Amino acid sequence: MGQMPLYRFEGKEPSPTRDGHLGLWFDKFFDGWRVAQTRDGQCYWTTQASRNVNPKSQWLEKFFVNRLEVGRKDLLQEAVDRLVRLVEAYSGRWGVFQTESRFVTGLGRTHPIENGFAWHPTLGVPYLPGSSIKGMVRAWTRTVGVDQERVTELFGPDGAEKRGVSKGQGSVVFLDAIPCSAPKLALDVMTPHYANWQVNDPPGDWRSPTPIVFLTTAPRTRFLFGIIPSRYNADAQLDQVMEWLKEALYWAGAGAKTAVGYGRMQPDPSADREVRRRMERIVGVSGAGSRQPR
Repeated sequence: MGQMPLYRFEGKEPSPTRDGHLGLWFDKFFDGWRVAQTRDGQCYWTTQASRNVNPKSQWLEKFFVNRLEVGRKDLLQEAVDRLVRLVEAYSGRWGVFQTESRFVTGLGRTHPIENGFAWHPTLGVPYLPGSSIKGMVRAWTRTVGVDQERVTELFGPDGAEKRGVSKGQGSVVFLDAIPCSAPKLALDVMTPHYANWQVNDPPGDWRSPTPIVFLTTAPRTRFLFGIIPSRYNADAQLDQVMEWLKEALYWAGAGAKTAVGYGRMQPDPSADREVRRRMERIVGVSGAGSRQPR
């Protein structure tokens, strides 16, 4: 039967805790495997549903549905404060944006339940990597017709331009976007009706749909975004980049499944002011770092 998909534990099997890193549990401790047999009697491990029982859905519902929020509030607040101080130290720009719809990132990561999820490596909460934000804003600038030379100056050369270019860094650095407070999770379902069709077996309404459950971040989650200059002459460009970021988050969305409305975000001035006041009490931060596009 090959190797067992779970670790062997001495005594009680570990379980996720309220203050623990839920991402580690999600990535390492899926226990919905079962042994199945082929027609010739060969045994193998599988996670496919059987007898109207879907182990993937059961596992997600068991550990994630009833959790009101994930992550530790004190650690998240500390991370937010550090990120703001970093941006201010480099005369960058930061802003708080709130999701209007569900948000999901990391669906393409390999996982037994078929859809992965991106967890912050130390905070254990959903987040958006800076590389993803950069790609989103870069794509948006081309959508609105920004000159290619300026795009390359701000974001660096893309894959097609890197041939013969010794340096690929642009003048703006995008930092990871993290939640401002402990976010809530939610389950969603996609139901592909026309999977695995072939030319001699075309798609049709007579096919049996296979619901696939996946994990998302609930709406009304606040994320802190930050950008800093990588060159001394980039400061004048930051306000324009933040404007593009605002437009891209609202019209295109961030993360996965944006074509069906996921990941839409808008600036949250009240949360922005809240972070600003807290920072002023802590270190007396002042300046224009948090200037948001109107």
